[in-house]
Parts: sequence; structure tokens; C-alpha cells
Amino acid sequence: MKTKGKNREFEEPLPLELPSVTGQPVWSFPGDVIENLRSLVTRIGKKDSFPARLSLVAALRGEGVTYTAQALATILAHDFSARVCLVDLNWWWPSSLPMVEPENPGVAAVLTGEADLDDVITPSGWSNLAFVSAGRLTKQDRPVISRSLGLKMLIDDLEARFNYLILDIPAILATNDSVPLASLGSACCLVVRHGVTGINDVQQALGEIDHLTVLGVVLNRVKLATPHRLVKLVSV
Repeated sequence: MKTKGKNREFEEPLPLELPSVTGQPVWSFPGDVIENLRSLVTRIGKKDSFPARLSLVAALRGEGVTYTAQALATILAHDFSARVCLVDLNWWWPSSLPMVEPENPGVAAVLTGEADLDDVITPSGWSNLAFVSAGRLTKQDRPVISRSLGLKMLIDDLEARFNYLILDIPAILATNDSVPLASLGSACCLVVRHGVTGINDVQQALGEIDHLTVLGVVLNRVKLATPHRLVKLVSV
């Protein structure tokens, strides 16, 4: 559907699908999610180049960091034809990546010397988008690994192979290890779930990462009664 206004034509945003290596769609992101994240990428680009390593964090669990990271990595790979890698660094609550085999040992095995980095990088249906899962670490090892030189070197190695790294970081207020993990990015964004996360939690999380380059806040799962085409007419 097209809507005219201010001598412009607006179209309902199209969804974006990511296929597996067999061509079957594994992720499908709604058009409004894609458009909003594209706007974020554009705004960041106006101030400076998009960071080579972006950490996505949240104050609390369940705010949509993993979903946002997946969508953003897909957009960068699709729109810029850039080499992109989504890296899960959440050993507390590792995400499920549909293209990563359950037996893939992930980052954890590389850092403990049980696997090579090449063995844990999983391709998608696009040649320029790949994934690295977190793997499994014991509670005792997580604080040490999160602050280790080995992890920094691994991220540096991945940066040399890809144009952009999207780092999936555990919730700031859920573990003390999230801040050093977020520091592995050259910048970060805070994901906030609309209507759920309290302002005090958001302020506390921002205070924990105020020494980092914070590019902004991503408001997730926003529900507006106004039709999308009218929002576009007002916001443009």
C-alpha cells in the first residue's frame, strides 16, 4: 500500500528473510522492525561510521537483545553487502541459533583450547553473514574468561575476518561480567523493552556503562495505535 503526503510516496515496509544454507527461511523479521533498525543505522552513520564492533546490552533479561542483534546483523549483511558475524557472548543464557548445530562448542571451546576458531564459525544462507555461538562455560570460569586476554584476542581475530561484529551481551543487572563483555565492542546500544523496563533500571544500566561509547537506546516492542502510514507522515 502506498500513501501520498508532502509530495512523497510512502510504502508499507517489507519484511526481511534470512535463509539457511539449504535455502529454507530461518528468520523473518517484520517490516516495521527492519525499518526502525535501518533508521538507527542511518542515524549512527550521520555522526560517524558504523562501529566495527557493536555490543548490544539491556538492563534486564528478556528485553530483546538477542532478537535485535539477529535483526541488525541481517540488515547490515543485506543492505551493505558487508561481511558480518553475530557473536553470542552470553554463557549464562545462551541463545539458540537455528543454523548452529547443537554440538558446536562455540566460543567457550576456543578459549579453553578444545576447538579452533574456524571450527565454530557457522555460515548462513548468505555468504557474508555468519554466527559464532557462546558454547558452555562453568560458573567458575565465566568471570575469568569474560575478562581474559584470550577473549579479546579472539574478538580481534574475528574483526580481521569481518567488516562488522554484533556482540550479544548478557543483561547488565543480571551479572557483573556483562560490563567487561560489553567493553569488547567499540560502541554499544542499550535495548529497552517498551512498557516493561522501569526507568530506574534503565538509569542504573546506563550508569554501569557510562565509560563506554553509548550510541543510544533501542526501544523494543513498541506498540502504537496510530497506523504506520500516519506515523510516517508525521515523522518525515
